Amino acid sequence: HINNQTKSKDLFMRNMMHELKTPITKAMFIAETLEDEKKRDILQRAFHRMDDIIKELAMVEKLTSNNTFVYKELTSFFRIYKKTVEITMLNADQITSKINDFKLNADTAMLSVALKNLIDNAIKFSSDKHAFIHANMHRVDVISTGEPLKFNLEYYTEPFSQEEKRSDGFGLGLYIVKTIANLHDYRLIYKHQKGQNIFSILID
Repeated sequence: HINNQTKSKDLFMRNMMHELKTPITKAMFIAETLEDEKKRDILQRAFHRMDDIIKELAMVEKLTSNNTFVYKELTSFFRIYKKTVEITMLNADQITSKINDFKLNADTAMLSVALKNLIDNAIKFSSDKHAFIHANMHRVDVISTGEPLKFNLEYYTEPFSQEEKRSDGFGLGLYIVKTIANLHDYRLIYKHQKGQNIFSILID
């Protein structure tokens, strides 16, 4: 019964993502024909974001089904950060970054999604809707002003959190971050210090 349920879920996810890709791709082509440059740019950004969401869904499906392959390549953290900013679609003034760029062997798509989830949470649940990103070869910190978590980090990194956990704003998102970090042999840690929430991915 469990195997049948798993196969059914996998088939549903694949079919859903396939069916969504086609209209989004068509919409992208139609948007390119618009003469109004501002409207064209807005629509293209929106459709590209939808496409990224489908890719994120595919990644979540893989992570939760333990059917995950990490495609590591030599890249730079700045490249990962640039990709993260693209998929968050946030205003530039919502993020302040201090990055000492460095090289690392990593799956760019995966780490971009992990960093995106941390930034989204930081901005959504901060008192000033702002996030600070500090990064060097040893760690990546995502910092925001706000109240401390009510429970320890492990409580929020369990997959498929219950409703009371989701209402606190942390659940599957942090599970994804932790899973991606672990797949890279990194660690996700958390602390609250001087009125700030600090989520850190420890690289070494």
